[in-house]
Amino acid sequence: MASADQQPMGYRRSCCVREYYPDYDPDAAAQAWAASAATRPVNPETIAALEGGSTPVVPIGTAPVTVPNGFYDAHLHLLDFFQETEGIAKVLEAMDECGVSHAAIMGCPLKKNWSEFEARMSADVYCDTDILYYFSVTDLYLLNQLKMLPPSQAGRFAPLMSGFKPTDRSSKKQVEALVSGHPEITWRGMGKFYLRYSEITNLTTGPVASPLHPAFMMLMADAGLRNLPVIIQHNACSESSKPYKTGFEYMPELAECLQKYPEVKVLWVDAGVYVRGQWGGYYKALDQMMDENPNLHISVTPECLRCKKITDKELVELCEKHSENVLVGSSTQGTFMKKNLYKKDWELIKKWAGALSKETYKKVTFQNAAAFFRQRTRRASNFKGDGGGYENKLMHQGTNSVIRSKSDKLHNEEEARRKDALPPAEKNRSLSGMKDGVLTEGNKEIKHVTIDVHLHMLDFLQKSAGTRKILEAMDGCGVEKAVLIGMPCCKKWSKDEPEQPLYYQDDNGQCYVYAYADQMIADAWLALDDDKRKRFAPVMASINPTDINAVSHIERMWVKYPGMWRGLGELMCRHDDLTTLLQEDETPAANHMAMRPLYEFSIEMDINCMVHHNADRTAEAEDDGHFEYLWEVEQVLDAFPDLKFIWCHAGVSRRTYEPTHHEMLDRMCTRFPGLHIDLSWVVWEECVLDPETAKPRKCWAELFEKHPTRFSIGSDQVGQFISPVGGNLLKPEIVKYWAIADMCTPETTRQILYGNAQRIWFEGWDVPTSDKGGRWQKIAPTMRAETLFHNAGYFDWQNEELY
Repeated sequence: MASADQQPMGYRRSCCVREYYPDYDPDAAAQAWAASAATRPVNPETIAALEGGSTPVVPIGTAPVTVPNGFYDAHLHLLDFFQETEGIAKVLEAMDECGVSHAAIMGCPLKKNWSEFEARMSADVYCDTDILYYFSVTDLYLLNQLKMLPPSQAGRFAPLMSGFKPTDRSSKKQVEALVSGHPEITWRGMGKFYLRYSEITNLTTGPVASPLHPAFMMLMADAGLRNLPVIIQHNACSESSKPYKTGFEYMPELAECLQKYPEVKVLWVDAGVYVRGQWGGYYKALDQMMDENPNLHISVTPECLRCKKITDKELVELCEKHSENVLVGSSTQGTFMKKNLYKKDWELIKKWAGALSKETYKKVTFQNAAAFFRQRTRRASNFKGDGGGYENKLMHQGTNSVIRSKSDKLHNEEEARRKDALPPAEKNRSLSGMKDGVLTEGNKEIKHVTIDVHLHMLDFLQKSAGTRKILEAMDGCGVEKAVLIGMPCCKKWSKDEPEQPLYYQDDNGQCYVYAYADQMIADAWLALDDDKRKRFAPVMASINPTDINAVSHIERMWVKYPGMWRGLGELMCRHDDLTTLLQEDETPAANHMAMRPLYEFSIEMDINCMVHHNADRTAEAEDDGHFEYLWEVEQVLDAFPDLKFIWCHAGVSRRTYEPTHHEMLDRMCTRFPGLHIDLSWVVWEECVLDPETAKPRKCWAELFEKHPTRFSIGSDQVGQFISPVGGNLLKPEIVKYWAIADMCTPETTRQILYGNAQRIWFEGWDVPTSDKGGRWQKIAPTMRAETLFHNAGYFDWQNEELY
C-alpha cells in the first residue's frame, strides 16, 4: 500500500490497496466552484431590470411593496442542504408566475457533508449516509441575496434567521451578534429549526434537538424577548411501523414547550406530518393540540398534502375551525424554476385551498402569514420569560423518580393487550409435518424442507425468545437448519426519548457495537443437546467494521471456540438508516481498510463472510441504472478472489434498489465465482415480486435458472419466533419462498431452498459435540428467554425459562 504522501490525487486508503474516484480532482473541483461563485447565486441583469438597479436605502424587508397582494409563502427555502440556490432572481420569477406576492424567506441551518466515502456528491440529502452539520453562514448567504434587490422587491420578503444550533446553549449570543451586526436587515422570525425530523436528525452531528432541550428553550425565551415568531420542523411521531408505536410520542414535548412560552408564536411546518410512521387518529390529536395551545400555528404544504397522513377533507375542516392559525408554504428547497418545482408546489396548494370557505381562504392564503411575520418591536427587558435558564434533567426529575419503559399517555394499553390476546392469523399458524428437523410420516403441509441462512437469535436490545422457541418455529414451517446470527448493534435508550425503543428505527437514539452478542451466541449454542447443535451454524460479527483492530476480537473468539464458528456475519457495512444511527460518523463500507484483516482471516480459516452492504443509495430521485456502491463490493471480490463472500439481502435495503437489480446480480455472479447471494429481508417484496400480480417476476426466475448454485434463502427474523398466543412469526418469512417452485425447475428450487445452504454452511463440518468433552461439554442455560408482546410493547419472562 502506498504511504500517505504517495497517495495519488482522488484516492483514499482501503482494504483493497486503493480506491479511485473517477474524474475527481479536489483542487480542480474547488477552483471550479470558486470560479462559478460570481454567476451561481443570481443574474444581476434580471435584478437590475426589476427597478432600474436601485440600491436599498431602508432596512431590508421593510419597504412598501408595489405588487398587489396574492399568496403568502410562509416558508420559502432559498437554499438547500448543499447551500445552493437558483438565486433570488429565479425566486422572484417563480413567485410572480405562481401569484405569490410575499414570502417568509430563509436559508438552511444544515449543510450536507461530502466525505471520502462517496464517489459522487449526492443529488439528494437523503440518498447517502454522509453527515449534516450546522452552517451559520447560511444567514449571510441569504442576506447577500436580499441585498441585491431594490427596496420594493426586498419588501416582499420577511427574512428569517436560522443558522443556529438548537442544542448549543450559546446560540442566543449568535442571534444577538447577527441582529446587532447587521442593522441593514430587519429579521422577522427565527427558523426553520430542525428538531425531530427522522433521517435529517439521524444524519446531523451532535445531540438530538427537541423542543425541551435547554438550548432550544433558551432560543424560545430569546424569541419571546425579541417578539419574534419561531418556525420548526418537528415530527409528531417516529417513523416506526411497529404495532407498539401507536402514540404521537413527540407531541407532548412540543406542547410543554408551547405552554412554557405562551407569548411566542410557533409555526409547525407540515403540521408535524412525515411520510413514514403510523398516523391513525392524528387529525383528532392535532385538533386537540391546537385547541390547547393558541400560540401554535401550522402550515399546510405540498409535502403534507402528498403524504395523505391527514386527508384533504380533514385539513379543510381543521382550517375552518382554526382559521386564524393555519398558513400555507412551499416545500422545494433551493430549486424554483427548474422542473417547475415551485409551480408544482403552488398548484397543489391552490387545488386544496379551493375547498375552503371564502373568508377562511383569505386568512389561510395571505392574512394569517402577514400577521404572523409582521414587523414587531422588541419587548421590554422585564418580559416574564425566564431566559431559558438551565435545568438539569439528567436525573429524570430526581433520584427517586421512576423511569418508565412505556408512557401511559401515549398508548391505549387495554386495546393493545386485547390485540395481543387474539388468536394467531392463518399466516402464523404452525404447520404439522416436522419434528426435531425431520419430516414426520404422513406429512401433508410442509411442501419444501428449507435452510434459513439469515436468522437473528437476538434483537436490537440483545433480547431473545430463546432457542427452544426458535426450534419450535423452525419445525412449524419446515426449516431443518439455520445460520444462527447475533446482533452486532444495540439500540441506545436516549435521555431525549419519552419511552424505551425496541427497534433501531423506533426513535432518534443512536446504536452502538455490542461485542458480548458473540458470547451470547456461543453460550446459547453450547447449552443445546448435540442433535440440536447440528441444526445451527453459529457466526460472529459483533465488531466495528471501521476499526482496524476489530480482527483481534474475532481471533479471541475463534481461539476460545475453535471449529464452532461457521463464518463471520452479519457485518454491518452500508445499511442506510442503521448507518446514520451509529455513534461514529465514519461510514462502514465493504472496502474499508479495516475490513481487510477480516477478509484475510476468513480466507485463512476457510469460513464464510456475511456482509450487509447496500448496492445503491437510498431513495434516489430517479432510476438512473447506476449502483452507487457496487464498485466497493467489486473491488473486494477482485482483491480477494478466494473469499467466500455472502452478500446479505442481495445488496437490497428499504428504498434501495434499481429496476435492473437482477441484471446487476447476473453480471456479478458471472464475474465472481466466490460470490453467494443471501435472499432475505425486503429483497423478495421489493425486487423479486411483481406488485401487480404478487408473483415472482419472470426475469428473476431466469436469473435463478442461470445461476442455480448462487442463491440461498433467509428469514432475517429478529429475536422473536413464537408469539404470546402461539403464532409462528418465522413461518411467513420462509414459506413465501416456496413460490420459487412455481417459477423454477425442481432442481433449481431444491438448490435455492436447501442444497446451496447445506453445501456452503454445513457440509464437511465436524460439529463440536458434547462427547468431545472440555469446552464442548453442554453448559447450563443462563440467559432469559423473553417473549415480546408486540402490541403492548413489553417483554415477559414467561415461566422463568432460560436458554
